[in-house]
Order: sequence, then C-alpha cells, then structure tokens
Amino acid sequence: MVSSQTRPQNADRLLRTLARTVWLVAIFLAALVVAPEASAAGGSVKFNSTEVNEISGAWRLFVTIQLTKAPPTAHLPLKFLFTKTMVYERSLVDGKSEPVTTRTALSGQNPSIESLDVDFADGSGKIFKGTRFDFGLTRQRGYEAGEYKVQIRTVDGTDIGAPQTIILKGDNEVVDRRTIAFNAKDPKIKKIDGVDGGAKTAGGGGDDVAPANGGGDVAPVGSGEAFIPKDAYNHTAEEDINVKPKSGCGCDVPGSSSIPTPVVLVGLGLAAAVLVARRRKAA
Repeated sequence: MVSSQTRPQNADRLLRTLARTVWLVAIFLAALVVAPEASAAGGSVKFNSTEVNEISGAWRLFVTIQLTKAPPTAHLPLKFLFTKTMVYERSLVDGKSEPVTTRTALSGQNPSIESLDVDFADGSGKIFKGTRFDFGLTRQRGYEAGEYKVQIRTVDGTDIGAPQTIILKGDNEVVDRRTIAFNAKDPKIKKIDGVDGGAKTAGGGGDDVAPANGGGDVAPVGSGEAFIPKDAYNHTAEEDINVKPKSGCGCDVPGSSSIPTPVVLVGLGLAAAVLVARRRKAA
C-alpha cells in the first residue's frame, strides 16, 4: 500500500523528467533552425590551378567545393578570405635599365573578403553537396600580383576545408627606387663609399687630403690691380658748373642776387607819398 507522502514525491520526479526532456528537444530544434549552414559545413576545397594568369585585367579562379552533406538551400552564402602573404614588386634600381622583380614576404595582413552566393543545385532544382564555382578578382578591388592564402567560410564563421595558397601572376606597377644623381654619368666625378661628388687621393684616402704646400703659410703670387682704378680721379666735362655770362643779354637767371624792377617802383611810390603828406602838414 502506497502512503500519501510517497505519491507527491513520485509526481514531482515525473514532472522534472518531462521538463528536462522538453528542454533538450527545444535546444536540438533551435540548433537545427538557427545554423542550417553549420550542419552542412566542413568538407573540402580544391582550386583547379594554384597559379592564375591575369587576363583582361582580372584573375579567374575555378574552385570545387565539397560539403559533408547537401545544404538546406540551393544557394549558400559563403565568404572567401584572401590574405596577402607575398607581393611581387617591380622597381627601378641603380645600374639597371629594366625593372627588377622582387618577392617581398608580408605578415599580419588583414584579409580581403569576397561575399558570394554559391549555387549547389542543377537546372532541375536538385541540391547537391558538391559544386564547381568560378569568379574573378580585379585590381580595382585591391588585388595585385603576388601570393595569397585563401580560406572559404560560412556566414556563421565555420571554415570549409583547409586554407589554400594561390599565386596571382602578372606585372605590378613600377616603383622608382633609384637614388637622385643628376651627374652620375660624368667621368670626372668619382664615388666614395657609393656617394657621388668626392675625389679619392692617390693613397686611397677619402676626406684626409694633404695640403699642397705642406701645411705652411701661403705667400701671395703676382700683383693685383687697385680696387679703384686711377682714371677714376680724372676731371670730366660733366663736372663743370655752368655760370651766368658777364656781358648782359637782357635776361636774368633765376636765383640771382639782383632786385626785381616791380619792387623798386613800389618803394619809390611809397617814398613819394610820404613826402607829399609831409608838405601838406607843413602848409
């Protein structure tokens, strides 16, 4: 016979078991709904050729993608990450008339991301787990001749296959790395430790050049001309001052000491007026 206390305990255990089961089922269904691409991720990636030539300003890549299972939709959005690891620099250097190609290794570069919709279905609409896909890379997108590490990834961050290395072949823009030397071809100018403009001594020294007179005092040689020439003191016609001729000519020179005629007449008139006034008073 079951006691009244045992029945509530069994009911509580049953409710807890049912709640745990419902919770696990809900988590499983949420994982299937939220990340359908993750269930189809994994697989492998293979490029038809790891070295691609530039044709008409673009590099055409052909890749085969294999998933572990067919994706839930015909078109699967994928991200192609291109990380530059080696750049092929063409530069002009001293002593070379043609550009020189130099392979320069890079590290810590941020990847260039190409987001593409990849088709996994045929014409009838049937979805497969594998597909062949091709696309192009252009210089307008920032790509140049060199080596890249490529990783294909789903939108939720799951990698598909292992990273691949491809080489984009072509001619990059020329970089001028020559030193500035306007007279580098002048045979009179020699080089000292690779620098133009110096002249070596017979003993091979650079800056230590012995003086020509043995280090003594320098004595003047020859006679120098005077700073002011002797003919500078000769009298010239321009230095003569024009003076008024002694014989009268009926004209006057401005600035002379003679009193003008109008002034004399005015003075005589004033004197005559004074005399007439005195006579009137005397009368």
